[in-house]
Amino acid sequence: MQKRTADDQTLGQLEELGYLGASPKEHDRPLLICDVDEVILHLVNPFVAVIKERGFELKSHSFKLTGNVFHKDTGAEATQEEVWAGLTQLFQEQDQRQGIVDGAAEGLKGLHEHIDIVFLTNMPHEFGDIRRSYLSNNNISYPLITNTGSKVPAIEIIQSRCSKPVGFIDDTPKNLKQVREGARDVQLFHFMANEEFRELAGEIDGAHFSTGHWPTAQNGILSVLVENGSGT
Repeated sequence: MQKRTADDQTLGQLEELGYLGASPKEHDRPLLICDVDEVILHLVNPFVAVIKERGFELKSHSFKLTGNVFHKDTGAEATQEEVWAGLTQLFQEQDQRQGIVDGAAEGLKGLHEHIDIVFLTNMPHEFGDIRRSYLSNNNISYPLITNTGSKVPAIEIIQSRCSKPVGFIDDTPKNLKQVREGARDVQLFHFMANEEFRELAGEIDGAHFSTGHWPTAQNGILSVLVENGSGT
């Protein structure tokens, strides 16, 4: 089977950050690769508000958006295109709609005293700068890489530049499963701010914890990557 690779725009960002090239960046501290939606920024509730304005409603039967969105008037299931239109609007307006998860800024600041942090967020690349500016304006200033599809190729590149323990925190079970199966020795953490969707996610194989509470996440990450890892 052909090995997956990151898309050109993701590779370009990795190169700009020094992970690719003749003199690659090296991490000499433990590293957390951190998702953004439902980890740092709320997504589910703002998405519900967007689709409501567009004439739809969310009925949460499983951990996914497509298949859970329906026309309010007809009851018909929304198409993939209609769901993506709502997500696109949300990303366009993220700095007005996506609030910061309680404790995220403080938790990241506490972690950064001991470890390095890189954001890896799945979203259309064109909205990456809006996200960078929004996070920075809220005192959350860490390198951010936008990605499409599997996060494994980007994680493998980043991990190859780190000699200390590497962790990955994400809200989506599929992403965590792909990393568990496709990237060696990455420590997994599940964070989902939305309680209903976190319960729908169920148990995450290989994850050290599943939480929507940043102080819990901070303590757990430090325990795995610093206290019980090889880094200090």
